[in-house]
Amino acid sequence: MENKKTLFIRESSGLVREVSPWSSMLATFALVTGGVPILIISWMWLAPGINWTLAYLITLVPTLGMAFLFYIAGISMPRSGGDYVFSSRAIHPAVGFINYFGLFVAFALSLGLYSELGAKWFAYLFSGLGMFLGNSQLISFGCFFSGTLGSVVVGVIIIIISAVLAMSSKSVWKFTLISGIVSFVSTAVLFYVLTTINPGEFSSTLSSFTGIPHAYQSVVSFARSCGLSFVANPITAAVLGIPVIWYYYTWYNLPASWSGEMKNVRTNVLYSIIIALLIIGVYYILFTQLNINAFGEKFLTSWGYISCNGLNDTVYTSLSSISTFTPFFALLVNKSIPLYIIMFIAFWLPNFYSNPPLIVALTRYLFAWSFDRVMPSWMADVNDRFHVPLKATALVSAIGFAGVLLYALVPSISIVDVTVIFEISYAIFALSAALMPYLKRQVYENSVPIKRKIMGIPIVTLIGLPTFAFLVYATYITWGNPILLPINIPTIASLAIIYGIGGVIYYIATNLNKNKGIDLGLVFKEIPPE
Repeated sequence: MENKKTLFIRESSGLVREVSPWSSMLATFALVTGGVPILIISWMWLAPGINWTLAYLITLVPTLGMAFLFYIAGISMPRSGGDYVFSSRAIHPAVGFINYFGLFVAFALSLGLYSELGAKWFAYLFSGLGMFLGNSQLISFGCFFSGTLGSVVVGVIIIIISAVLAMSSKSVWKFTLISGIVSFVSTAVLFYVLTTINPGEFSSTLSSFTGIPHAYQSVVSFARSCGLSFVANPITAAVLGIPVIWYYYTWYNLPASWSGEMKNVRTNVLYSIIIALLIIGVYYILFTQLNINAFGEKFLTSWGYISCNGLNDTVYTSLSSISTFTPFFALLVNKSIPLYIIMFIAFWLPNFYSNPPLIVALTRYLFAWSFDRVMPSWMADVNDRFHVPLKATALVSAIGFAGVLLYALVPSISIVDVTVIFEISYAIFALSAALMPYLKRQVYENSVPIKRKIMGIPIVTLIGLPTFAFLVYATYITWGNPILLPINIPTIASLAIIYGIGGVIYYIATNLNKNKGIDLGLVFKEIPPE
């Protein structure tokens, strides 16, 4: 027993279970959807003319399979970094750590990216108001937020606010709950406004505002002349939407990282991952279809095609400062500035309030690695007053600051393509869960509460293997996509460096602990203490 106690850095985590299902579920909504609405419009041209509702439903099926596996991880080992803890004990600790180190890097880079992009939303807001009102001062504000200085200033402010909130467990989850409610209310208003607009009305308004006759039709004609073509059969071609939609659905594993602090774990993880994904699926379907109904699919697809490819279209150039920010299109039609601001909140708020839970999640992975003795013990130091690992939070915040500066000042950082990291990490997790009953039978029998079998095969295997196959297929059809997954030497080199660093860290930790008389192999045969 004494030897078992010394495996981990201490006998209890020191964390408090105070995360409610509602705040956790709303955090998932923000983490998954933050920043995505504008991508939906921008990337429609990657699968032009498909049946988007069907495509969302097709992709949701394997996504829910993956969500079930993360649900199993969360309820089997409800600890900090719960999905990492599960993965590292499901197949091999080195595979689990290296895989999650890569995922950590992807999330950490995203923390910097989405904080920096927080400024871009203000650029759309003020540029749109300035153009609508003919106010050059507002347009100048928009230009400031779209520039390097503006994006860095706002990005740093977002990181600071997020870090302060993440340093108090009660504050971060209360903030998440309130922000989530406001987000849902503003989204309901957004959806209502979209139902009041039709393409004919918008077409007339666009020509009137730009002063360009037949502006709506000219956008579509110009995009077609530059190579855009729509699929012949929207239903049979729906699978073309899998690469982008699969990416829209990612990040739902993060609630498992704070499962060690959840009240009523089974209910909380269910709401946080599976129920949240169902809500997100409905949200994406409604958002996409309502925008199509309001502004026309061919126009939106053409607009995104022109925007992403930097084409010189007369109509787009006159409105390029608002990019694919469709609330501006609604403003042109209904001429209501209050509704425009509410629609802006519906777009911007999830992108903003997802940052504090993201910092929480990243610190919990560091916490779990520290408990497993792969990282220094100070990363798991918990403050008695705030019940959070303050040192780890400060480290993650510093990484966020660096990320903001990198994305703003060193554009080449974008070569680190996080899409492939998510696909690799999720695929390895699915395979690990599927093989666990066979490779780590004792751990599986002692920890996994759902052991149902069908024809003698564990349900985690029946779900894990097809999910793994789907992710391999999704990677295959995304491979080489110039937007989602560009394959070149810098991209491959960056991935090799990321996973290589993870391997080196694990190797060093193994040898350092061995010199102290601690066998990491024994550590990973146990579940960390609560």
